[in-house]
Amino acid sequence: MRYFLVGFMGSGKTYWGRKWSEAHGLKHYDLDEEIEKQQGKTIPEIFDQQGEDAFRKIERDTLKQFLELDDFILSCGGGTACFYNNMITMNKAGITIYLKTSPADLALRLKDEKETRPLIAGMDNHVLEEFISEKLQQREPYYSLSMYHLPGKFATKENFQRIIRRHGA
Repeated sequence: MRYFLVGFMGSGKTYWGRKWSEAHGLKHYDLDEEIEKQQGKTIPEIFDQQGEDAFRKIERDTLKQFLELDDFILSCGGGTACFYNNMITMNKAGITIYLKTSPADLALRLKDEKETRPLIAGMDNHVLEEFISEKLQQREPYYSLSMYHLPGKFATKENFQRIIRRHGA
């Protein structure tokens, strides 16, 4: 089975992807890390040198490479779900899980990571939460297409185990 974790940057996709993969013997991949390996550049470098449109095409193409694999958890980038019908692709190919986190919690988690996150690089802390709130409103229609919605406090090993059992694994 293929499991795709979606949600805003800082929602815990990589953290929970690693935890759940260890607990259930599934391979874990981080889409941004895979893109960086293949491109030989960091995500901020790709954004700076090629722009967001080029990055989103690279992201789509890298995501499609995972459709040839099985038995993994893929932690997607925060915007992956919002471009090129990626949510439809992921829903057809496996199980999608939206890690839903409040703008206040996201701002708290992201305030010290701004320089490694192209969309918030250099942003003042006092506008960070407002920006996150606006971006979440834009992205919510895509994230909401996920098969499962796990608010932060319900992102646990036990709840992931329930999802696995529900799908016969």
